Order: sequence, then C-alpha cells, then structure tokens
Amino acid sequence: MVACLAVVGLAEAARGQVREVKSFSRDMQLMVKDGKPGLSVAFDEIFTPRLRHRLSSGFTSRILIDIILSMSKRRTPVAHGLVQYTIIYDIWEETFSVREETPGGNRSFGIGSMKDLIRTCGSLHELALRPLLELPKDERFLVEVRITVNPASREMRRKVREYLANPDGSGHIGSPRSFFGSFSRIFVSEKDIQADMVYTYRSPGIRLGGN
Repeated sequence: MVACLAVVGLAEAARGQVREVKSFSRDMQLMVKDGKPGLSVAFDEIFTPRLRHRLSSGFTSRILIDIILSMSKRRTPVAHGLVQYTIIYDIWEETFSVREETPGGNRSFGIGSMKDLIRTCGSLHELALRPLLELPKDERFLVEVRITVNPASREMRRKVREYLANPDGSGHIGSPRSFFGSFSRIFVSEKDIQADMVYTYRSPGIRLGGN
C-alpha cells in the first residue's frame, strides 16, 4: 500500500531548472541474496507525463537510484546500493535503448514499449546491496531509496562515475566506509541537487526476509 507522506512542492534550481520534490512511504521487501542484503521495491510514480513526453521525444534521460539501508534504532548505515539508467528513444526504430550501470557492472538492452520501460526501470527486483557493516541479527531496518531524474550537476555525475568504478573505496585515503560517507553527502542536501525531480521512498521498519 502506497501512502504519500509529503509533497514538498516545486523549487527553482540554481540554473532555473524546475525541481519536483516528493516523499513517499513505501512497503519494500528485504531479503538475503548470495550472502548480501537484497531489495525489491516499485517506484513507477517517477514516470510522470512530463518524463514520458521527454522520453518519447528522443531526449536522453538519466535515472539515478541511490539506496541506503540503516538499522532502525540507531539509524546507522549498514548497506548501500546504486543504479543508474541512461535511456534514449530511437524515433525511427521506435524502441528504447537502456544502459544500466551498477557497482557490479554495466549492461545495455532494448525495450519496445513505454509500458515495458516503466516495468523495467520503475522497480528493483532483489537488487544486491553492498554491506558497509556486518548485518546484526534480529534487527529491524529502514530503507531509503532516493531517485534523481536527470541530474544536471557535473560534479554529481563525476562522483557517481567515480563510485560506480570504485564502490569499495580502494585506492582512496581512509576506509571504504569513509569513502561511502563522502560520496553519499551529494544526496543529503536538496539545495545541492539540480534535477528535473527528486523522489524519496522510505520503508517502515522491516526485517531481512520478512516484516
């Protein structure tokens, strides 16, 4: 069941770009996959009429999905995930070309209809998250999924590319956890994000493999 918690409204980004910001409460499924936490969640609300029009017009669009898994009581981050979709519509072939980038690798594929595009890029199915700490047993967790559509900041895109290429933080001074902390700050302050829209989905307290 979906419940819209708040509509923050429309804001003007630094370069005059309209930024739509919304927050939702969303039931999610958290499981163990190959020894790592995995997440399933749907967020097809991001495919607004405005985004569908942009996609159908042949403009390249990017959807950045950032996930943080935290312990419910202490709010300590224990796992993280990142997915970036780059989508372009071929107006001659009438198909969508999609490039999916994750810390685990990249893949490219074609999709024949808007309906199938929304089904594919409007949800995550058992996405493996990267642990930051050993997950405690008998603990409730909170999941925050932040979706940024068409991020405009060059610095933000640079940091995303850097993280996708080096998700463990190896080669950086400090621990992987400190590298994650440095990277994740680009998602914390709304005023630093220039984008068409930023939608945030938050789960109630859930356990691995159940409620």
